[in-house]
Amino acid sequence: MMPPRPAALRLLMRVRGARAPSPPLGLGEWSSDTNHACVVLDATGVDLEDPAEIARQLPLPTELPPGTLVFVLGAAERGRGVLRWLGMRTLAVGRAARCTALVARGYSGIGASVDASTGADVAWGISSPC
Repeated sequence: MMPPRPAALRLLMRVRGARAPSPPLGLGEWSSDTNHACVVLDATGVDLEDPAEIARQLPLPTELPPGTLVFVLGAAERGRGVLRWLGMRTLAVGRAARCTALVARGYSGIGASVDASTGADVAWGISSPC
């Protein structure tokens, strides 16, 4: 399955002081002029196998315009700490947990794939048209 390809993505990232990842889907840069978003999860103090904890980091689909794409990257950023300082910046987040979190939050059209342009594992959902 190929991920949908919006013309632009806005970065949603909670981790302070972390370097922004490269945008997925072959996009050259992040944009603040779009509703479509890409979430970088914060691994600090979170069980990344628990979809409920992941869901709390996602925007509510009812607060987005209908048909808005929301992508969730498969690598969560660590906050401050020794492991980050040693170069272990990210933790893997399983597809099943991310997709379940999107469903639990109320998104539709859920999917997941590896982005051919960056090799990043991405999951996505669409805010409901209702």
